[in-house]
Amino acid sequence: MTALFQFEQDGRYALRRIPMIVRFNLDAIGIRFDFPAWAVLTREERQELVDLPCTTDAQKARYRQRILDMLAPHAELPDLGLEDIAVDSDPPWRSSTVPADVVDTLSELDLPIPTDVHWQALSDLQRFVLIKLTRRGHKNANLQAALDEFGLNEDGIA
Repeated sequence: MTALFQFEQDGRYALRRIPMIVRFNLDAIGIRFDFPAWAVLTREERQELVDLPCTTDAQKARYRQRILDMLAPHAELPDLGLEDIAVDSDPPWRSSTVPADVVDTLSELDLPIPTDVHWQALSDLQRFVLIKLTRRGHKNANLQAALDEFGLNEDGIA
């Protein structure tokens, strides 16, 4: 389970919640689903979605089709929360500067704010995680752990 972050592993069952790598891939393929859709998947299917590559256009098409195939047997269930979304051609995690919403939330929570240099050194997935964990209305429960894991704690930021 190398694609999972340490902060996502609660010791009981690491794939109990939708991992960030899957959320990242869902955004890349233009699908959104809620926890009820994740809950109907087997442990093996969940692990497959963590491991399945989703970088090239062909991989994204296979990833999308695989999710649809996995959820097809459950189509009669209400509230799966499955919907098509627009794929952002210029997502904020590709920015070379720290997005204002990330800065604002970290500032409000009195947490260290990465410099643009630190931001640029993060992977797309790590930047995606910080954007998701600093959204308005988000509980920010894993934010400090993510900052620590990404080396962005007080000691890691100049």
